[in-house]
Amino acid sequence: MTRVSILGVLIMMCMMCHHASAQKELGFFNALSVGVSAGTTGVGIDVATLVTPYFAVQGGVSFMPGFHINTDVDVDVNDPNYGSIPTTLDMTGSMTRTSGELLVNYYPFLRSSFFVTAGAYFGGSKFVKIDAHSDILKEYVTQGGKAGIVIGNQTIPVDKNGNIAGGLEVSGFRPYLGLGFGRAVPQKRIGVMFELGVQFHGRPDVYTEAGVLGSTSADGDDSFTKIMDKLTVYPVMKIRLCGRLF
Repeated sequence: MTRVSILGVLIMMCMMCHHASAQKELGFFNALSVGVSAGTTGVGIDVATLVTPYFAVQGGVSFMPGFHINTDVDVDVNDPNYGSIPTTLDMTGSMTRTSGELLVNYYPFLRSSFFVTAGAYFGGSKFVKIDAHSDILKEYVTQGGKAGIVIGNQTIPVDKNGNIAGGLEVSGFRPYLGLGFGRAVPQKRIGVMFELGVQFHGRPDVYTEAGVLGSTSADGDDSFTKIMDKLTVYPVMKIRLCGRLF
């Protein structure tokens, strides 16, 4: 997520605060809270306001810390008889990313804190980032060979310095559905929310930071490939602690 996107989210949050104050006397947007959260989306900050007793709007930013995935990936070369080229390479992928969210919570029962929520997450399209280096493959590429690591049925190329940079990419706009318990704007000063849901990001695509993706007839068999094949939605579990401002 770019700095411009983060700035846009913060401006949106400030506008929500300003609009809430302006509408307080009319009976709408007459309550506001700020919250912090932790879960599978990372650590987040947000603001929320009541639109009506049944609806609340929530917007914020979440930061995913640098979790890592280690796996062996296949190496694809155009001359398998050259020297001692490894057939596999140990790779590490990082899930660090920043994303924004805009959600609408619906409370069907006024006496219950149960809610259903819908909205979208945006930004943070670089789902898994891969960064590695191989001196052996550097020598091979320097002498005119071509090499890459196999993810799914595509290859991320090795550059002339022996570096490999790329990963898995999803949509920058991800619709979201969820449900949970707790009020976005607590009735008392402090409140807690628990939420389960899914982001719909589709099948991740392979991308490269340098060069052009190649193709291979053989499918990779590694953790990154399994993520591509099975993780077409992203599960969300989140706990939020919030405080009512007015």
